[in-house]
Amino acid sequence: MSFAYPWLLLLPVLYIFIRVTSKRASQAAPFSSAILLRQLPVSVRLRLRQPVLWILMLLSVTALSVAAARPQKITLLEQPRQGRNIMLVVDASRSMLAQDFPMSLGHASRMDGVRAVVSEYVRNRRNDRVGLIVFGQAAYLQSPLTSDTALVEELVQGIRPGMAGDGTAIGDGLGLALKRLKEVKDGSKAIILMTDGVNNAGQVSPLKAARVAKDLDIQVHTIGIGAGTAPIIDPQRLTGMMGIGVGQMAEFDETTLRSIATETGGIYFNASSFEGFKEVYRQIEKLTQTDIEQPDRTVVEELFWKYALIGALSYLLALLLNATIFMRVP
Repeated sequence: MSFAYPWLLLLPVLYIFIRVTSKRASQAAPFSSAILLRQLPVSVRLRLRQPVLWILMLLSVTALSVAAARPQKITLLEQPRQGRNIMLVVDASRSMLAQDFPMSLGHASRMDGVRAVVSEYVRNRRNDRVGLIVFGQAAYLQSPLTSDTALVEELVQGIRPGMAGDGTAIGDGLGLALKRLKEVKDGSKAIILMTDGVNNAGQVSPLKAARVAKDLDIQVHTIGIGAGTAPIIDPQRLTGMMGIGVGQMAEFDETTLRSIATETGGIYFNASSFEGFKEVYRQIEKLTQTDIEQPDRTVVEELFWKYALIGALSYLLALLLNATIFMRVP
């Protein structure tokens, strides 16, 4: 409980001060001698008169002071939030081994960037359901839509280049995500597609899948990972005495990713560094946050009438007793 005007709670103290000072000022014997008065018997009614009326008046003043201070019961009602349904579609082909993410010492692989940034993004999801699909030669569902973000984060950390084959089936990954989101009835839907390659495998054309996403009113935000082409260093394919990785060049298809995003009403981003990758996800969050932002509602219940009633009844009871049982006869 809180008070709108808490300073009014000091009124009972002021009342007590006035009563005490006025009583001291009026203490004067109307008789020249009080010896005869002391000899008179004191009745129970007379003994009770002053304390009972005093308590009732003090109770009345206190209750009315509390009522004037406007006691309120404030309740914060959390509005039901419509969570987003987000499918993460991650390229797990061997080209993700390309090391072109700059670090203080050397470079990290594209997959290192994905694991670090996407894990942080998943960790911060609230009221959202997140799913995970990885694709290479084919697409595989790692996690259906779930509010268990800790599980999804663990699965993201477990993504390894080549775990889905050597190809890059962008269309299959997007198609599988659409199939999963199509079954969802509540909440907004979005797909975040991350790849660094060119569609060269699978059964579904990426642009055809984009048209299906448009028909289903599902936005697809695409992220092109890397700065373009970069050498792939595969530790599992070492050659020579010095253990130098087999050299390949990772291709990068920006045109297709832009087309997918444009077709579905999403946005295309390029992430070529850790900071750039983080900024991409911050921008995606801004694009979708209005779908669920609903401020909590505050309900204020006024309680003054209860105390006003107590104060009024106490005062009326004091007047009634003073005019009947405790009536003073001149």
